[in-house]
Amino acid sequence: MKKFIIAIIALVLLGAGIYGNTGGDQDIDAYLAEALPEAQEFSLLLEGSNGDNYLYGGYDANILGYVAVSEGYGYGGPLTVVTTYSTDGTIAAITVPKNKESEVWFDTLYQYGFFEQYIGLNYCVPLTLGEDVDAISGATISSNGVAVGVQNGRQVLSEYLGNPYPQEKESINFGFGEILLIIGLLGTIALRNVPILKRIKWRRYITLGYGLVFLGIILSRPLSLTNFTTWIVGIAPHLQTTLFIYILVFSILGIAIFFGKNIYCFWLCPFAAVQEVAYSVGRGGIKPSSKLSKRLKPVRYIVLLFAVFMVLATGDPSVSVFEPWATLFAMSGPAVDWVLLIATLLFSALIYNFWCSYLCPVGAVMDLTLKARKLFLRTWSKKINAKQK
Repeated sequence: MKKFIIAIIALVLLGAGIYGNTGGDQDIDAYLAEALPEAQEFSLLLEGSNGDNYLYGGYDANILGYVAVSEGYGYGGPLTVVTTYSTDGTIAAITVPKNKESEVWFDTLYQYGFFEQYIGLNYCVPLTLGEDVDAISGATISSNGVAVGVQNGRQVLSEYLGNPYPQEKESINFGFGEILLIIGLLGTIALRNVPILKRIKWRRYITLGYGLVFLGIILSRPLSLTNFTTWIVGIAPHLQTTLFIYILVFSILGIAIFFGKNIYCFWLCPFAAVQEVAYSVGRGGIKPSSKLSKRLKPVRYIVLLFAVFMVLATGDPSVSVFEPWATLFAMSGPAVDWVLLIATLLFSALIYNFWCSYLCPVGAVMDLTLKARKLFLRTWSKKINAKQK
């Protein structure tokens, strides 16, 4: 029976994946018309060497301006950046008509005027993020993605105008966030495994507090389901701008696979810390019976399955970003996300670790990883024993 159910699920997900890859991209003419609406026609002037960046000219009787359509890399994968230039190469507008970013994070760029920094700048001036243009805290990866897209578009324009701008070498971004993450990971490993440190009574609260302050409040980058779903639709995060994600995902999964320990959930997750606080404040005492708890725990697998189905059907990893922590740490989001957050906190005040225990899809991923490891070791052990007989 279990094999039959697994086969049905696999077929459903396969069908969703096929459907998600049949939809065509939006016509680029729509991008151009929105970028330079006064133009009567557009002409492709130059294509970038990598094939992902294009420069168009907008015309009436004469040329009215230029539109660069280029690619950057955000939190959820590639994003399309459309930059409108005047005839002298001054930036008039920037839009991102196609992206796979979470609405919660990407709206932060508009809220804090990220795009407005570019308006009025000429293509000849430096546009380095962190020096000439400020990134937005809480949406650093999305800021990087847009910045790379603008620079790629600027490069095509400068080549066309006969004044090539020196291409800035894109280096791997290893900074404050990555350092804090590594400290948190190593600290959690040490507190869970070093004998003398295991004697510390409040060691789990130390790591939870660290995760809350640094991964949650300061960086706003807890482990999200989208960090996994980007891979299943064939989108590898851009290493140069998302090294943080690589370290977080592969460290957590690697430790689970090789050592059989989940060091993130209940130990480093900032939202787990928030739930601990909510439970302490609410002084909740509702404890589901073992029978009810056993029935409720599979719900998070259903949540995970539904999220994966939607990602495959749409080809968009951002649809899997619904965790309540996204709204909490970004302090922004649509009304439905705020309702989910408030409801989760209320239940967490009554039931210990409500979200983590019964709804969290990341927890489900980690559980499945540990179960797969256990099954592999058991199967391997049986094969070894069979050969020795």
